[in-house]
Amino acid sequence: MAAEIVINKVVVTDEARFDYECLFGQPIPKADIKRETEEYIDGRVGRINGFYFRIKYLDEQTDEMLMLFFYKGKRFGKMQLWELAGVCRADEWTRELEDDGQIKLWLQSPLDPKETTDWVWDLRIREAEQKRLIEDEYGKDGKKTMAVIQDLLKNYKLNKAKAAVGGTVESKRLKEDMEFIDVCIAALDDEAQAIIRGLYIEGKSMSKLGNQFGYCKAAIYKKKNRALQMLEILFASRA
Repeated sequence: MAAEIVINKVVVTDEARFDYECLFGQPIPKADIKRETEEYIDGRVGRINGFYFRIKYLDEQTDEMLMLFFYKGKRFGKMQLWELAGVCRADEWTRELEDDGQIKLWLQSPLDPKETTDWVWDLRIREAEQKRLIEDEYGKDGKKTMAVIQDLLKNYKLNKAKAAVGGTVESKRLKEDMEFIDVCIAALDDEAQAIIRGLYIEGKSMSKLGNQFGYCKAAIYKKKNRALQMLEILFASRA
């Protein structure tokens, strides 16, 4: 009888993204990690027991040896999901931390269960996501609004300085963009505004902001993404 075919798929969770960004201050190389760890799991069919395992992973983006922590997720037909639940430097993991339950406690720290959101913004964000999916499907030309926003925010102070110099068409356009992004930021609710200002204008780390607001683990990562989505909607309304 032929062996059952299982398609292993790795899901990079918000918690893992948060861990990586806190460590290195840059986005996690999601595609590389998914490809290499899926190959690892495929090569060890039958040798991964239970619902939890960890592996060492050499991250070429940072040239650091990492420890990746996985939980067995849901299965859909032949597709088995594996959730990358956490990331740390390999030398920060110890058997003692594992055995006394501290690793498990860290990995299973949830998003803020008491979180509430504005349903109007929830609806507008869902509509914007649907529109973006349609545009991606049909290959709409032009730079996506989110990419423009992230370009403006990533080097906020430098962009402000360039815009102030003037004298060129590019600097004039940049000045208009920066003035409009400031208007959009001011239109956010207090929390979203504080998160955007803290991360991009004041240059605080996500872990520091998380401590400032009292959010556990990846809640601040989720709230950052939500604030960016709100900015995307406001910025796209520009006449």
